[in-house]
Amino acid sequence: MHSRWFAFCPGSDNKKSPDIGSSVYTKRHMPNDSPSPPTESAFALRNALKQTQVQIAHERLFEGFGQRLFTSGWSEELLQWLLDEMCMQFGAPHGLISQQHAGALKILAQRGKTFPIGARVPMLGALAVWLKEPIHFEVHNQFVPSLWTIQGNTEPALHCYHLPIACQQRAVGLLGLMTSNPLNTNSLQVLHSICGLLGFALRGQTQTAAAIDDSYLQKLTPREREVFALLPSGASNALLAEKLGISPGTVKIHIERILSKLDLNDRTQAAVKAVEAGFKSDGL
Repeated sequence: MHSRWFAFCPGSDNKKSPDIGSSVYTKRHMPNDSPSPPTESAFALRNALKQTQVQIAHERLFEGFGQRLFTSGWSEELLQWLLDEMCMQFGAPHGLISQQHAGALKILAQRGKTFPIGARVPMLGALAVWLKEPIHFEVHNQFVPSLWTIQGNTEPALHCYHLPIACQQRAVGLLGLMTSNPLNTNSLQVLHSICGLLGFALRGQTQTAAAIDDSYLQKLTPREREVFALLPSGASNALLAEKLGISPGTVKIHIERILSKLDLNDRTQAAVKAVEAGFKSDGL
């Protein structure tokens, strides 16, 4: 009797079992200081669900694009639908789809702060470099003022993406998006595929329509194209040099090479050729 009582006294050397005084209720409802695995699992589940929803949206984009091509064929309405869908999926308030033609990019579809449909943007500077053949898929984040009507850094939170549209590594046009958030690798891969489909469709459309042959422009370097595009303005070598940030002597050398490569006799013929290619006299 006494030995049993002594066993439960505080002064006893016997150790209390950690389970003494616990019950099923306390184990279930008392707080636990250790990290809660269910919380981490819930976060992972939400993230996986979000990724699944994004993947489904991408698949629906391709499905809708293919079905519309199958049913109605190529049209300007389809192109605008595609751009609107991309802008919504990728969080882009501003976007454009353009087609290369006669040394310029012609706006085929637009959304937000860019130039209206039908506007032509000369392929100068970065644009000429990005679309120099053979085309390799690259994402260009440089802001190009000639493509957008956004003034300076009035919307600094936007992320700029320019992607070449091509078919068989030949330049067809350019896709531009200004997104609110940066795009991940999966999103860029989706846009790469879309640019390939656009390149195939736009190139097929061009081949079935009468178009000016501007293949001769491929003979010129990006800098020579810049000089060529400004010749209709009638500006002197000094003014051209100031515009391009080079010396008048360098401008003269570029013009001589342009005449030689295009088999032209003088500067006037080169200016006429530039006008035929779509470059205007107000380039300066």
